[in-house]
Amino acid sequence: MHKFLIIIVNVILVKNIYPQRIIGNSCTHERSNSPGVCKLLTHCKRIRDEVVFSYELPQTCGFQGTQPIVCCPNPRQPGSISETKCREYSSHTKEEQLCGHNIVKRVLGGIPIGRTEFPHMAMIGFQTGSSDNLRWLCEGSLISEQYILTAADCLISETDGEPTVVLLGVTNLNDTNKRQEIKIVTNVVHPEYKNVSRYHDIGLVKLEKPIEMSSYVRPACLNTHFDSPVGAAVATGWGLTHYAENNSEHLLKVTLDIAKYDLCKKNYEVTSNLSRGIINDMHICTGRDEDRTGICQTCAGGPLQIYHNNDPTLCMYDIVGVTSFGRGCSINTRVSHYIKWIEDVVWPESGQ
Repeated sequence: MHKFLIIIVNVILVKNIYPQRIIGNSCTHERSNSPGVCKLLTHCKRIRDEVVFSYELPQTCGFQGTQPIVCCPNPRQPGSISETKCREYSSHTKEEQLCGHNIVKRVLGGIPIGRTEFPHMAMIGFQTGSSDNLRWLCEGSLISEQYILTAADCLISETDGEPTVVLLGVTNLNDTNKRQEIKIVTNVVHPEYKNVSRYHDIGLVKLEKPIEMSSYVRPACLNTHFDSPVGAAVATGWGLTHYAENNSEHLLKVTLDIAKYDLCKKNYEVTSNLSRGIINDMHICTGRDEDRTGICQTCAGGPLQIYHNNDPTLCMYDIVGVTSFGRGCSINTRVSHYIKWIEDVVWPESGQ
């Protein structure tokens, strides 16, 4: 293997010779546009894997004897690529008034929303049997040009199989204007998720092709810090408007309190599928028992979100949770706990 790598890099250097640098010198990794350091190829796993498995030509710093020195990207800090992408996606917003982030009072069934208020909302469809038997059973959030964030429970079903298509760009499920239906090519379940438990209920859906970016379809930001949100957050979905009714055809929103951890933990005792109880790092509780607003009125996989206000970024929401399960206080998977895993799947080219 070592001789193989040396032969490859020797061939490359004949065509493209970079100024000689020594081990430890700083460099800029051109492909990811990130800072790096000159290392022996054998000491940089990311570049070594690119050479061996992807046949990517390495950016070289020089040689130490016969051993190639390459520009090895610095390990990325979890959350850094998410914050960069948040600013990038915000730049696609043309007019601030198109988003209309109106925080609503707590309402049992939620209220209809503006046409471009939540352009990241996605409905996930399951095809069983004939082509006209398409059912929208789960929700998700568009977080990049080609990935939907949802619940792992939505991606593993003994009765409905795996999801096959995603719907974007509409608030009414029957609307054809600005509608984008894109096939799913890959379902990625968190590696620690088990469908007999309530932990790590988070997954990703890869679309067959990138979305067409617009005011109606645009990725949301990801919440990267554990200490957010404070107070309340917005839940959105086509979920149940009353406890015994069918799903709403129109996208709804409701503002929910973030419940204190002690109250949430008390409501959910240790059980066979919740063997460690509620874990604050992994879960966010919303709603209250007395007003019953937090009883899973959105479909599984839908977002819990707060308005992004950390910088001049406009018309963006931060996804803080993914709807998982609940009674009284709805339980959401805490997104900040899974940032590194999400980034490694969605933006692997930006990591080491």
